[in-house]
Amino acid sequence: MTTAGLTSGQVLLDVPYVDTSAAQLAFSLTAGPREPLARCDHRFGTRTISVRLLGASHQIIVDDGGHRICETVACLPGLDTPLPGTVDDGRYSFTSSVQDCGPDRMAVVVDDLRHRTSDHRARGLPALFGRFPGQPLAVTAAIATTHGDTIAWQTWHTYPQSTEIVTTTGELRSAGGDR
Repeated sequence: MTTAGLTSGQVLLDVPYVDTSAAQLAFSLTAGPREPLARCDHRFGTRTISVRLLGASHQIIVDDGGHRICETVACLPGLDTPLPGTVDDGRYSFTSSVQDCGPDRMAVVVDDLRHRTSDHRARGLPALFGRFPGQPLAVTAAIATTHGDTIAWQTWHTYPQSTEIVTTTGELRSAGGDR
């Protein structure tokens, strides 16, 4: 696992917070790898995952030896496919949801995510919690795990200006069973 010296998975993102709402996020499985602000790479046997924070966006790159996906949820030039509720091709699946909440509820969620990512990292699993300078409720968080022949991940993107929380889940199931 590499995270440039991070042990808790928590990082102050060295960019201004600019995203304003969940509606600006786009989805892609064809965008190439982007230079992340923070990343956590991990190997589960022969399978690898790279969890990347792109600001208020994420990129997850998974390779199981037979299939590689590059899931990007971001506000980037050239990405204009709206965030889908569900994608499932039999091996890869993705879900997303947007929750409207007030600042008090968002503060509770952000605190829970901080603890959840730290606990996940303490167990030796990939996790990142990125926050923006001067915006304590603007965070992007991601965790990943494996069970059987599946690598799974969850991400959270908080938008304090619009009081929205975007949650995504993704998983890649290996064709060859447990590795």
